[in-house]
Amino acid sequence: MPIKECNGLAGRLSIELRDPAGRVVEQRRIDNLITRAGRDLHARPPPGAAQGPELRIAVGSQGGEVQPGDTALGAQLDAAAATIPSVAIGDYEGQPRVIARVVATLPPTGSADPQALQEAGIVVSLPGMEPVLYNRVTFPLVNRAGNLEMTLSWEVIF
Repeated sequence: MPIKECNGLAGRLSIELRDPAGRVVEQRRIDNLITRAGRDLHARPPPGAAQGPELRIAVGSQGGEVQPGDTALGAQLDAAAATIPSVAIGDYEGQPRVIARVVATLPPTGSADPQALQEAGIVVSLPGMEPVLYNRVTFPLVNRAGNLEMTLSWEVIF
């Protein structure tokens, strides 16, 4: 499948909550916004970018409207180290695009109180720089019980 010139970045988040037996108890899929700071990372890679960034996926409790100028989650509650298990050509809205998959798993909290989650984002850290909120998405309330593992899988589309 040949690559066709397409402009713009996009992202899509998949959320899976699994019980202690590994069964999926909830799934969601949501499109997101790439922040201005995230777009800037592509346009002007900073010194140290060649060493590779540290990626984390963070979740928080503040919903509401997402803005291009967002620099942090509204109310971060948890985060986990993320990996990029694949970068490949795939279909996005009928066009072949490069899709990088970014994945993190938050282990069960063990808390008796559920986490009320309504936002997530990828946080990029490079040596000598403040962390950058690459993208942000808000979604209808997810009550994450203390015994549930949460896997967040992001498709970053170039």
